[in-house]
Amino acid sequence: MKNHLKAWDGLFIQYRPFLVSFAFRIMGSLSEAEDLVQETFLECARFAPSEINNHKAWLTKVCSNKSLDHLKSAYKKRELYPGNWLPDQVPERLQVWHHLANEDLPENKVMQSEGLTTSFLLMAERLTPEERVVYLLKEAFGYPYKEIGEFLGKNEAACRKTAQRAREALDSGKKFGDPPRGAEKLIAEFFALAKQGDAKKLAQMLASGSKLWGDGGGKVAAAGFIQGADRIARYFIMLAGLPEFNSDGYKVEFHRVNSRPGMVISRQLPSGLWAFDTVTSFEFENDKITRIYGQRNPEKLDALRLGFRSWITSLSVPLGFSP
Repeated sequence: MKNHLKAWDGLFIQYRPFLVSFAFRIMGSLSEAEDLVQETFLECARFAPSEINNHKAWLTKVCSNKSLDHLKSAYKKRELYPGNWLPDQVPERLQVWHHLANEDLPENKVMQSEGLTTSFLLMAERLTPEERVVYLLKEAFGYPYKEIGEFLGKNEAACRKTAQRAREALDSGKKFGDPPRGAEKLIAEFFALAKQGDAKKLAQMLASGSKLWGDGGGKVAAAGFIQGADRIARYFIMLAGLPEFNSDGYKVEFHRVNSRPGMVISRQLPSGLWAFDTVTSFEFENDKITRIYGQRNPEKLDALRLGFRSWITSLSVPLGFSP
């Protein structure tokens, strides 16, 4: 059988950002999303591009079906995960689909939408694999139920029922609106107050029922789960007072992370290169911080750095960030 992969090279470059965006929403992990997209394109080896009428739809169909098995395996692994599992926290300017941001395509708005937030990705974990895939295809990417049914080998009515179950499950979770204007400045002020040790003012920037999650993967110290403005304020004061965060070997930068305001802490390696130490996203309610998600698992952060270094260096635009 003839291998047609070479003939797909141009289409791979064209549709890879879209598929990674889709797969990341499904998996909540960039490394798993990359694996899923790679398997999708390996499927292309059996077909010449000329045999397929709609390449994007066909690739989405393949990716959707492969994701069902991937999700089942991923959910089982997360049951055994040490500590709190968090979706990957991805600085926006490192996202593989960032280079599309200035192109006027409808799907680009989808790629930067609420479906990338950590809160949404965590809520999506309560869905079955089929519910998650159907919901994302319909609500995030706008496919009609008839086409979703064709993707998954289901009838249209069954897909509608699956999507309805997913909406009901997600509607029971807490949702947060867009962050306030100047949210990055608020986060910078929050961290500055932590370094000053001002627990009272720090707590005032937090909602009364605010929550903090930290994912260390059982490999490094992390916050775990902390609830309440006063407790979170004390934790950040402790964190900001550590010697390493007051040395030239660490730096703090403010970026959008998972389509929300965020903070990236990097440490300098003996080689002089910088590596991620913590990547954090913030969500707001009534102009107060209500959710904080901190990714510290070094395996996840290394996968983020290594997986995107080749892509980053190939871009002609300056990124203004040292991964």
